[in-house]
Amino acid sequence: MSITQETFQSETAYVVRNEGVDLELKLFMDEQIEYILKHRATEHPFLNAYAEHGLPPEQSNVLYLETLHYFKYLPFYVCGISTITRDEAVLRTIAFNARDELGETHSHSDLYRKFLHDKGISEEQIEAYKCLPSTQALNDGICALYSKPPLQKALGGLFADEAMSASMVSKYNDGLIKEGVSDRGRFFWTLHMEVEVGHSNAVFNVMEKHLQTPQERRLFAEGIEQYLHLMEVYWDGIERKLNAGGRQ
Repeated sequence: MSITQETFQSETAYVVRNEGVDLELKLFMDEQIEYILKHRATEHPFLNAYAEHGLPPEQSNVLYLETLHYFKYLPFYVCGISTITRDEAVLRTIAFNARDELGETHSHSDLYRKFLHDKGISEEQIEAYKCLPSTQALNDGICALYSKPPLQKALGGLFADEAMSASMVSKYNDGLIKEGVSDRGRFFWTLHMEVEVGHSNAVFNVMEKHLQTPQERRLFAEGIEQYLHLMEVYWDGIERKLNAGGRQ
């Protein structure tokens, strides 16, 4: 599934965009989506190569262990945005996105660990694995971005997070197909291909009152840029490790 501008505008999206948004703001937000989808963090050479060819088993395991360290605390970081706003619409969106990640009885983190186990990665290997400094820097950067004012910058980061992730998980899914993983084994990824688009649209739907001035829009764009830079460094780190023959 290729993620495009039209994916976010679909009337069958998990969360549909509010049609009542001011046209000028819609055009601004569409420009940001286009920028995110074309950015090197989203179209990283390593990720694109993975989508096309997959990886040998040991390298694939390294990729997905690093990804665990990228994913596992994201809901906590997202909730940090609630501490820098008193807008209930924003709070509702944050709660909605985080609630999706937590699930009714099993969190997406639980589902991800099951995915790792199904790949043959033991719990002992998971616990023993130490992530790259660039992956830790991604965590630290996201946590700081989401927990400090201004709100527009934090929401720009979240918007980039969700929009970029929609494309990213589709490429993970493509790579797993190349590795011969079944539909059932890819459930985590096919689930997120729809969820991330909806989460991005949920942010879109609460932004109008917070992007009224050029300064507010500049801050929003800065948040997007900061998040994408962190992701670019993350991918560069994984690529270097695997090119150097990284193992578990």
